[in-house]
Amino acid sequence: MRPLELTLEGFTSFRKQANILFEKMDLFAITGPTGAGKSSLLDAMTLALYGKVARKTQPKELLSQGSLKLQVSLRFLVDQTEYLVFRSWSYRTKTAQLTFKLEKRINGEFQPFGEQKEAEINAVIEKVLGMNFETFTKVILLPQGQFDEFLKGKSADRRKILNSLVGYEKIFEDMCSQAGTRASLIKVECNRIQEHLKNLDLSLDIELNSQRRDRSQFLAQELPRLYETVSKAQIALAAEKELLQRLRDLANWQQQLDELNKQAPKISELKQQLEQARVGDRLSATWTSVNLARNRYNKTQADVEIAAKALIEKQSAFKIQEDIFSQAQADQAEIVPQLKQREEALNAAKIYEQQRRVINDEIKRLEKTLIEKLKLITEADKAVKKSEAELNQKNQILTRANNELSQYSPGGSRLEQLNQVTPLLIKWEGIQKQVESDRTKLQQITQELNTAESDYQSAILNFQKSEAECEQYHVELDTARQKNHAAALRAFLHTGDDCLVCGGIYPEAHLLPQLESSGDIKALEKRDRAAEQNRQKATEAKTQAETTREHLKKQQAEYQKILTEKEAELEAQTQQIVIILKTDKWEVNTLSQEQQSLQKSDANYQEILIHKEKVEAEIKTSELNCSFIKTKLLDTETQYQDVVNEIDRKKTQLQETLETLSKLTISDSYDNLFQKLEQDKRDLDRRIQHETQCYQNTRDEFKQAQQSDVKARGDFDLASTEKEHLEAEWKNNLEIVNFTEEIFQHSKVPPKEQNQWQQKIDDYNTNKIQLETNVKREIDAIGDKNTNVEIIAQHEKYVADTREKYKQAQDEYNDLKLLIAKAEEQREQVEKLQAQLSTKQQELEIYQILSKELRSDRFQDYILQHFERELVELATVFLLELTEQRYALKYENKEYKVEDNWSCGETRRVQTLSGGETFATSLSLALALSEKLSRGARLGSLFIDEGFGTLDAETLKSVSNILLSLGKQDRLVGVITHVPALGEELGTQIKVEKFLEGSKIVVTGILA
Repeated sequence: MRPLELTLEGFTSFRKQANILFEKMDLFAITGPTGAGKSSLLDAMTLALYGKVARKTQPKELLSQGSLKLQVSLRFLVDQTEYLVFRSWSYRTKTAQLTFKLEKRINGEFQPFGEQKEAEINAVIEKVLGMNFETFTKVILLPQGQFDEFLKGKSADRRKILNSLVGYEKIFEDMCSQAGTRASLIKVECNRIQEHLKNLDLSLDIELNSQRRDRSQFLAQELPRLYETVSKAQIALAAEKELLQRLRDLANWQQQLDELNKQAPKISELKQQLEQARVGDRLSATWTSVNLARNRYNKTQADVEIAAKALIEKQSAFKIQEDIFSQAQADQAEIVPQLKQREEALNAAKIYEQQRRVINDEIKRLEKTLIEKLKLITEADKAVKKSEAELNQKNQILTRANNELSQYSPGGSRLEQLNQVTPLLIKWEGIQKQVESDRTKLQQITQELNTAESDYQSAILNFQKSEAECEQYHVELDTARQKNHAAALRAFLHTGDDCLVCGGIYPEAHLLPQLESSGDIKALEKRDRAAEQNRQKATEAKTQAETTREHLKKQQAEYQKILTEKEAELEAQTQQIVIILKTDKWEVNTLSQEQQSLQKSDANYQEILIHKEKVEAEIKTSELNCSFIKTKLLDTETQYQDVVNEIDRKKTQLQETLETLSKLTISDSYDNLFQKLEQDKRDLDRRIQHETQCYQNTRDEFKQAQQSDVKARGDFDLASTEKEHLEAEWKNNLEIVNFTEEIFQHSKVPPKEQNQWQQKIDDYNTNKIQLETNVKREIDAIGDKNTNVEIIAQHEKYVADTREKYKQAQDEYNDLKLLIAKAEEQREQVEKLQAQLSTKQQELEIYQILSKELRSDRFQDYILQHFERELVELATVFLLELTEQRYALKYENKEYKVEDNWSCGETRRVQTLSGGETFATSLSLALALSEKLSRGARLGSLFIDEGFGTLDAETLKSVSNILLSLGKQDRLVGVITHVPALGEELGTQIKVEKFLEGSKIVVTGILA
């Protein structure tokens, strides 16, 4: 993962939006004073990616003071694919409003990637990066300072540091807890199995089971014989029952056959009736035709009479209507000339009527206009009076404004000069206060530095003293141990042996030096340990004092620099003010009071001047308005008189037109005469149309009656001929079958009833044949055999006895099989439970041993030792790359050494390395740890906490060279440092600057 752009706002010390572009960076330093927010940049990345930070705080706790919204976004690159993740928390309401977004660049544009929900976004990011939150925070930020302590510490201290870096402490605790839990669960399972075994009936009687198997085999052989006996008895019983049933069936069928023979006369009579009905059915078609012909003849005869009567009626009506139509045509010829004469007279009057209407409409329009003009005259007269009053009032206001204007004067060039210098005075005051504050702070830091310098000198003296004392006690302890060891060796010598201490021959005492064994080694060891602890405390005190001193020196330099810059800025501001005021003698308060006085006078003058100009403009407007209203009034009065004259002229013209129209219409109105003429025309047209329609209708009805009479006579002739023909044929058919028409009428029976008769006849014949057949079959089957109920009862008793014996044997056999199977199943279950118990007991022993080992240090030491060796092997690869194949890291006898390939493979302890060499070694270990924890995930970026308080020139050069070589390995490398010189050496810097309004980011040293 390689970050490309980071944006944060409302996050810890960054109140306002801050943005960092990493695209053109390879190696850079993150610098800034303590508390400015250097580590917050890494927290912002983890918050954007995972929604949380390593400090285990809630997002609300990261919100900048006074801010209501926290938002972070990170654009990053994984496997040449760009992603953009955005997270926002808004606290404008009681409940935080959360916004999440994850996008992927596709075809040059960012598009939503996956479901836009928090859990789904976190899962997708973990999958894309190949790391969860804990792994990411361990592999991205390299704690180089901790590895520096790791290299130089003792074995126990190294174990604690490595445990903390890798996170094994929690892993071992979890493993131990899980092993203990698993052991408890397995123990409960073992107790459950043992309890189950106790509850099982283990009294498996082998002899009893053998007897059961023998009895079972005997019954298995006996059951088929018993079953065969039962089958034979059941067959004999079934045969007797069947014989008894046949005897009963024979008697029943004979009785049914006798009853059936009694119905023979009735069936014979039914056959005769059925035959007559069938002959009648054959004649029914002819009868139907004859009957239809008779009905048709009667109907056509009646139709002829009706048609003749209708023809006479229609002929009479047509004659009457023809006379009425002729009279209507004569009346039309008489009335039409009269109507034409009336129409010509009306056309002449129509012209004058139209003129009357036009003149009348024009008079109404002019009267309406006259009213409107009179209204306009009234309104214009009022407007003239109002305008004159307003003009007088505004002239009075203008006079007052001129009087007030003479009382004030404008600010002039002096006010412009003061307005120009005011912002500079405000800034000058702010800088002046900041300079005074920085001077006070610098004096305070100088005093603290003097105190720290004194403490540092005291710590050095104490350290030198404790180190000399520790060395002295260590020499005395070694001497005592050697003496004690020599005395122990002499105790095992025999006469004539060579002394390993002095080289003499035992027991020639006069040749051997006198050796005395030390008697209080433990006291010397205790004193040596106490001295070593005092030395360590003195070392820590010296380191702390040195760190404090260097930190105060750094702060002193920073504040001295800031004070110099602020004093220069103050002097520049002073010069600008002098140039504007053209004098070096000025006071802020005096200038401020003068500016306020001039501003007030100028404001009053300008306000009155504006008011005066406004009133003058309004007077001009009012004068123009008054002149316009008077002109409009004169025009309206002229128009009013013109309308009055036009109305008089139109009324005279209207009177002349009415007189002419009255002569033409004989004192009646034109509209009434026109409506009467039109009504008479319509009445005449309706009468002619009605009579014409009636004439045509009666003529059509008469023609239709003629056609109906002709058709009725033709139908009657056809029906008469058909009737005669069918009557002859019907008489002939009756004679053939020797029927009369009366007999035929009686023989007609519905088909349903005939079918019922035929069914009765068929049933009779079928039943008779069936019964005769059954009687003959049963007589042949029975022969001379006979049986009764008593014989069948004897057979049933024998069957029941044999079946009971078979059932008893079957039940006994099944019970034996069940007992044998249950005993076998119980035996297998016991064996299975015993095997499970053995397996669980083995697992319990394993987990108990594992839990015990995990609680001890031995297992942890083994894992850490194995991990440490792998870490050293991988760190050696990085160290060779960083030192141009010079140094290799070795781990021998629980101590770290470096092998110098430029000195023929000479090895030396890491404590003897220079500052730059130590940095390279600890950085190699940090890189190796990051590589192992990432588990193969590609790391496109690393952030290093270099861990130095200060660096001398030589170490600074070495460290910067190492970091520059690291930055050439196709990855983004950021170094978090408190050493400004290191940032300068690396070139590109992300400076985090602290201000009252919040931290800001300044990026320097990027090449375009």
